[in-house]
Amino acid sequence: GYGLEIQGVEKSKREEKAREWIDMVGLAGYEDSYPSQLSGGMQQRVGLARALCTDPEILLMDEAFSALDPLIRSDMQDLLLALQAKLRKTVVFITHDLDEALRIGDRIAILKDGALSQVGTPADILLKPADDYVRAFVKDVNRARALNVDVIMRPPALRLTNETIEEAMAQMRKAGEEYGYVTYENEYRGVVTLEAMEELNGNDKIKWARELADITHTVHPDEPIEGAVPAALTVDYPIPVVCDEGELVGIVSNEDMVSVLDQPDEGGGEELRH
Repeated sequence: GYGLEIQGVEKSKREEKAREWIDMVGLAGYEDSYPSQLSGGMQQRVGLARALCTDPEILLMDEAFSALDPLIRSDMQDLLLALQAKLRKTVVFITHDLDEALRIGDRIAILKDGALSQVGTPADILLKPADDYVRAFVKDVNRARALNVDVIMRPPALRLTNETIEEAMAQMRKAGEEYGYVTYENEYRGVVTLEAMEELNGNDKIKWARELADITHTVHPDEPIEGAVPAALTVDYPIPVVCDEGELVGIVSNEDMVSVLDQPDEGGGEELRH
């Protein structure tokens, strides 16, 4: 509550606010502990709570997690991302760790000798490096872990909303597609194949989405690409990308993943291909 004390907030209110933030960063029960009684990660949580307690518009974090061991550092990154999802603060985070920047940054600025080499999203930095310095900086990054599915997903080739076998088959034949993605009222219901529907041809009253649709394999748009690889190797069709609300927001194929996971040639850039 020190920042609130400097602002002139009365003691009862600043103590109440301080306890709220102690709880928010997972330190409930340690209110009366001395710094020497806390681990390095816990001390960092105190620092984060102290900074946020004053409700600043902008938060500057200069190498905030650099002194922590890898496991605690990962926990602190998780905490920062969780808090940011609730608070929607502007955070300027300075780090020498590119993996850390890629994990927590919405936009990344790469500095060389005090000058900006490139500013962009994590996907921009990895897939379209602006110069040789940035290209060398990112060449060893695990793209499958650093990039999410939403970077490579594309619109579904065919959405099926018809309830009868004949109407769905006509749609698929007209589009030249062997697979269709079934949606009812904006909710994803599964993948259905033309071959499976042909085997049931003649019974146009069957609720074919429930009878034929495969709903097993889906991925989330915010999931790292590496999480989509096992599903992509299991089925023949592009994997449906489904958001928290159950809506089909895209598809991702093996070819889409290969297009970004291939390393760029030496001396040249690489464009994101769909």
